[in-house]
Amino acid sequence: MKRLLADRMKRYRNHRIINPPAAHPCGDSNRMMVTEHKIAIPLTHPDLKAAIMEQKAQNQSSGGSNNKQRIVPVERIDAAFFSGNEAFDEPTIDVYFTIIELLSNKQDEEHFHALCDTNLSPSQRADLYFQKGGDSAIDPSRTMIYLQGGPGFGCALPVSGLSLASSSSSWAASVLIGGKNSNVDGKSFERILLMDQRGKSSPISKQQLAKKFPDLFILDSTDDSNKKGNVVGEEFGSEDNTDARMMLLQARQSKALSEATEYLSLFRADSIVRDAEWIREAVCNPFPSVEEEEGGSNTGPKARPYGAALGQSFGGFCLMTYLSSIAHPPEIMLYTGGIAPMNTPIKEVYDRLWLRVRERSWKYYEQYPGDVARVKKIVRTLLSHENSVTPIKLPSGGILTARRFLQLGLALGGSPGVSFNNLHGIINSAFVDEDSDELSNAFLKRIDYEQSFDDAPLYFLLHESIYADGDGVATQWAAYRSYESHVQSNAEFDYRLTSNEDNANPTLFFGEMVFPFMAHGDFNELSNYGMRMLSEALAEKSDWLPLFDQGNMRSSLVGPKKKTRAASATYYDDMYVDFDCAMKLVQRGGPMEGARVYVTNEYQHSGLRDDGANIVTKLFAMAKNEIDVPS
Repeated sequence: MKRLLADRMKRYRNHRIINPPAAHPCGDSNRMMVTEHKIAIPLTHPDLKAAIMEQKAQNQSSGGSNNKQRIVPVERIDAAFFSGNEAFDEPTIDVYFTIIELLSNKQDEEHFHALCDTNLSPSQRADLYFQKGGDSAIDPSRTMIYLQGGPGFGCALPVSGLSLASSSSSWAASVLIGGKNSNVDGKSFERILLMDQRGKSSPISKQQLAKKFPDLFILDSTDDSNKKGNVVGEEFGSEDNTDARMMLLQARQSKALSEATEYLSLFRADSIVRDAEWIREAVCNPFPSVEEEEGGSNTGPKARPYGAALGQSFGGFCLMTYLSSIAHPPEIMLYTGGIAPMNTPIKEVYDRLWLRVRERSWKYYEQYPGDVARVKKIVRTLLSHENSVTPIKLPSGGILTARRFLQLGLALGGSPGVSFNNLHGIINSAFVDEDSDELSNAFLKRIDYEQSFDDAPLYFLLHESIYADGDGVATQWAAYRSYESHVQSNAEFDYRLTSNEDNANPTLFFGEMVFPFMAHGDFNELSNYGMRMLSEALAEKSDWLPLFDQGNMRSSLVGPKKKTRAASATYYDDMYVDFDCAMKLVQRGGPMEGARVYVTNEYQHSGLRDDGANIVTKLFAMAKNEIDVPS
């Protein structure tokens, strides 16, 4: 019976290596093999499904009030699948991940060439991947997983976005080359696993949402054919039944809206960390029938966690959820700008963020003082076209408003030499010539290129929910509410005023925030009735599951039975993640007291990209108590 279940599990996982591998030189006569994987993962992991049902029952019994649930750590992510057949009925989604590994000997090279056989199907290539030298699995303790910032983004591609040229060229190269960084047993890492967040591999886009929830967009059309019932509602017959048709359309749209809202709630950190565990089980136990029978129980063999995990920004938030939700988290956890402001109300999170963005705007203008007047002119030009018959249309179909232009400030949290110079180049290209108010086509194209919300709608739809921690509070466009509060108390934040030529204040940019107006035409792929209603429903949703559990986090990091060693690079001037909120969590008695913290203002939030090899090497040494930081 167990063997049948295990064989069914292998089919359910549907692990594929979608292309023949690539090999890249990486200095010192080394080569790296890069393989691109896809795997099917339950849309709703069994323990999350149980937690959702429990919360709904609790809300019904308490009249809608929502008390935060404790998180019960998951012992083994796929245990339910070895207890019976019901779990296999759960729909799946594909998640993409890339594995980088060193080709260090003749056997590795032979294995690489075998995988390059173009006659292999993706599934056959995945099976062959695990059969090197008679081995049937990879060692997770010598594997490091990387969780990307976001939400809603994939990892940087090796070579083009993540250099492997030498041990000092990137954090990834420093882990695999040179032997400086090792696991808790002092062994070198053999592999790095770069995991895309769910919703990137099976992309969540307006186009895909329309396929999955067509009725969500049923009221988008305003043409006569829809009103006459040529699309839907023919069952009412006569054209005199317009009201009845509209009631039908509204009912169908409302049902689809509820379904889509619940669907997207499955794309947060609580699902992402379970996806990481699902992948770990798949790669360390690719042929489960062998280990299941040897293990002698449904719980399987002894826990084999990842040797290390690195979380950048939102990826660090996910690692905090990992500590909260998974009984056997990675043995070493490294955070770079990634300590979430848990225990801080979401409105306060954005109140603090606006002040940091103001400081960053000032710093930008100090470097480029001539842009004070240029930005004012751009904003005045855009304001003159608002609510007019001639809005400024972008190539993507969106509308360039003053508020959308100011969202370019999202990038100001990187190193000034790159992010400031990039923004300065955009601003310099704004007008056809210095004496003109006509915006250049190059400027409009650049705006589209720099603002990727259309391509990554999950970032817009779920961004504020990364702070929703199961306390029964809706996010309700917290960044926008905070902005209005700042404008009321300090006119310096009001771009409509500061853009005037005679106003002494510079016009402040916006930061890492999402706003309701983004679904009102500013961004084409986020707009129209269906997307707008979906964004509003997510903003009003209050029954989010908890993401963090202080007790679980602390027990994993502190005391003689701690499971994880952790270190964090925490940036003093971080525009995206509040320094003071982070430090509250790592102080004595806090949930992350066991994490050692490297505080620096030498780097911005982009430190991992700017000097990743040195930062990660320092964090590994800190986590393993090899250096006295902090002193």
